Amino acid sequence: MNHLLLAVLTAFPLFALAQTNAPAPSGDAPTIPVERYAAITGQGYFPVAIRLHDGRIAVVMRGGAGHLGLAGRLDMIFSSDEGKTWSKPVVVNDSPIDDRNPALGVAKDGSIVVGFWRTATYDDAGKYNPKLTDKERSTWVTRSKDGQIWSEPTRIDVSDIELGSPFGRMVTLPDGVMLMAIYGYEVRPAGDKLPGDRNHSYVYRSTDDGQTWKRLSEIGDGKQQLNETALEGMPDGRIIAAMRSRAGEVWLSESADNGSTWSPTKQLTPVNVHPADLCVLPDGRVLMTVGNRVGPTGVLGMVSDTRGQFDWEKRFALVNDALGRDCGYPSSIALKDGRVLTLYYATRVKNEPAWKAHCGAVTFAVPR
Repeated sequence: MNHLLLAVLTAFPLFALAQTNAPAPSGDAPTIPVERYAAITGQGYFPVAIRLHDGRIAVVMRGGAGHLGLAGRLDMIFSSDEGKTWSKPVVVNDSPIDDRNPALGVAKDGSIVVGFWRTATYDDAGKYNPKLTDKERSTWVTRSKDGQIWSEPTRIDVSDIELGSPFGRMVTLPDGVMLMAIYGYEVRPAGDKLPGDRNHSYVYRSTDDGQTWKRLSEIGDGKQQLNETALEGMPDGRIIAAMRSRAGEVWLSESADNGSTWSPTKQLTPVNVHPADLCVLPDGRVLMTVGNRVGPTGVLGMVSDTRGQFDWEKRFALVNDALGRDCGYPSSIALKDGRVLTLYYATRVKNEPAWKAHCGAVTFAVPR
């Protein structure tokens, strides 16, 4: 769980949403054959992967600290051989306070764009304290032409939702417009405080290759308290979204007008199976990968039909040996040979104890 959610959940206990057709608990899922290795060890929280215009795969991730810590920074690694080997990490941003919760995109002009959240909500002993709301909490974006040299970050105005955390892979539309998921609190006049601080999932829009961003729309009606949201563009022009709820489920929605409006949300997973990533496959189907904190802990996958409709009963396991719930946050890339690369993080796994905290990678053939 990233720490913006931790702040919210500290104030409000988890609850189960009433559902007459709620999915069954995840339990054991059949495994499929995978090749598995560590992309990087000693760091790798919250990885987000994307393919660059030059063919490389880039992954932004958290470094410098564990799940929480003022020393947190954002790093990026690259692969030029379809994920077989990875570069040493390049620092994307490292301020004096905690830089975290990245989103990643590629602009139409080829620029690499990273959105992120920054927070100073730690006490004098360096312990995270979400009640210290008088300290800085801010949202930023930085860009790079080559992934090596990064621009001075510029601030994204989220004052009307009090705070906002980017998430996942950005969508770049054919006309160059970019969309990024940012979650925060209910819209209100800038500077106002509202009781409850309920989670809301928003879509922000950029028309200048990711340099500046403005809020475009909200997904859902607020009842599910949606936060970490995966976005993916479909071959027919729709955009599909998979949102984590405050209760820890994944809900689905779609847009037929480039993210301006969204369909009513529909629950897909049970509690503690989150967050999701969406990856369109060459045949038009969509792979969803999702963290599994029910057990066996790790990463699950499922493949949609060509309309992007998922069947929870057809899930399969990619990783099922994580030792503890601090794991998941998968991000997938379709490889040139038809297989898929999925990256994830875990603090410990049973089968590779030497990895400790790491960003793991699995490659596999997608089930038919």
